[in-house]
Amino acid sequence: MVLQLQNINRKGVYMIKLLVDSSADCPDFVINDELVSILPLCINFGEKEYIDRVTITPTEFFQKLTEEKTAPKTSQVTPATFLEVFKRELAGGDQLVCLLIASAASGTFQSAVVAKNELDSDDILLIDSNMLCLGEAYLAIKILEWIKAGKNLTEIADLAKPYTENKIQHLFTVDTMEYLKRGGRITGAKAFMAELLNIKPVLTVENGLTKPIGKLRGRKKVIPYYIKYIQEEMDWQQTDFILIGHTVDPDFAKELEEKIREEVKWEKPIHIAEIGPTIGTHCGPGVLAVFYVKK
Repeated sequence: MVLQLQNINRKGVYMIKLLVDSSADCPDFVINDELVSILPLCINFGEKEYIDRVTITPTEFFQKLTEEKTAPKTSQVTPATFLEVFKRELAGGDQLVCLLIASAASGTFQSAVVAKNELDSDDILLIDSNMLCLGEAYLAIKILEWIKAGKNLTEIADLAKPYTENKIQHLFTVDTMEYLKRGGRITGAKAFMAELLNIKPVLTVENGLTKPIGKLRGRKKVIPYYIKYIQEEMDWQQTDFILIGHTVDPDFAKELEEKIREEVKWEKPIHIAEIGPTIGTHCGPGVLAVFYVKK
């Protein structure tokens, strides 16, 4: 009971809060938790700026993505913005865990470091997730559990460290090569051949960067491929839940959930969330992704 009371102030409110950037694409139950604040990233279509999930929803983003001919750009959060947010979050006497997109993929983490150094506060724990998308969300869910279990900042830092060392599997498949081509990730010739042969690339994330690990001929092979991966490499003891992400394709995500239940015999929670602009900019609509703890 002592541990459970560590993080509760005299008003009965948890003293440690969690700040997560919107690129994590957290499930709704995380976003709506009173201990969680979401720091939105910005997306630019030409000169027009949108705030992720504030002035543009994932559905609206993908609609614009299919209409625009040039690739949008996501912008990192500035030190000034972090400074403002940190001051606001700490004003009530709370401590803060700030979990951010991989520093290898964005300068957002470095902006947070600059702001924290300016404040010179020991009440902020910065964590470079070393992950993207729902990989970061996976760790956010764990951190929220640890906060509610009464863990302090030092304990949370120690518990989080293994998760930032490529412990969470990210599996993505891309339905079309168009957006990888737009972003300069592949050449037009490669994109053309892949579309011609109906090839669906499989990507993962290592040390915060995407990496191709396979190719599938056709969309029907995606879910069987994922099931095989889960059966062979998932750590059953360490995996408390599975996350599924999609870009405007909830039916595909639901189908994967059902197959995991049936073929993997998985009885623990599965959470489904929409993937937003950070991954969506490069991968487009039709993405299906799954996240779990590896052996």
